[in-house]
Amino acid sequence: MAGCRLKVDGSGASIAGPVADFVGALAERAGLGRRPAYWLRLAADEITTNIVQHGYRGRCGVVDLEGGIEAGALWLRIEDDAPAFDPRRYDPAPRLAVPLSVREQGGYGLMLAIGKVDEFSYQYVGGRNRNTLIMRLTGSGEAHGGVDAERAGGV
Repeated sequence: MAGCRLKVDGSGASIAGPVADFVGALAERAGLGRRPAYWLRLAADEITTNIVQHGYRGRCGVVDLEGGIEAGALWLRIEDDAPAFDPRRYDPAPRLAVPLSVREQGGYGLMLAIGKVDEFSYQYVGGRNRNTLIMRLTGSGEAHGGVDAERAGGV
């Protein structure tokens, strides 16, 4: 098992760079292919950005990232102390129902990001949000269908 940890200050400064670097290094260490590494970075960026913007709302706060490689999978855990929020419960349907010409931008990232990782779970433990993302490792690193493909009966 290989593992690493990153703690970033979510006080409003962009955390996208450190998060992308952390996830990129973890994906490289795991031998994850280019496409699944991209989807994992996107999911981590969406979740951490939402924590800072909507969870902490400009106040100081810490976002903890921890990742590892074990049992044929790369796992990434993102934790924070913001109010409880389960990303799986976010429903973009009302936004999607509005005609494209008047539709507001934004609000679709969580749906896209969570749908592209192989497994996603959320827990509220000890006053902390815990988001866990998993990408299965294959010989080529490219054979990932994501949660959305599995729901649709795909790969």
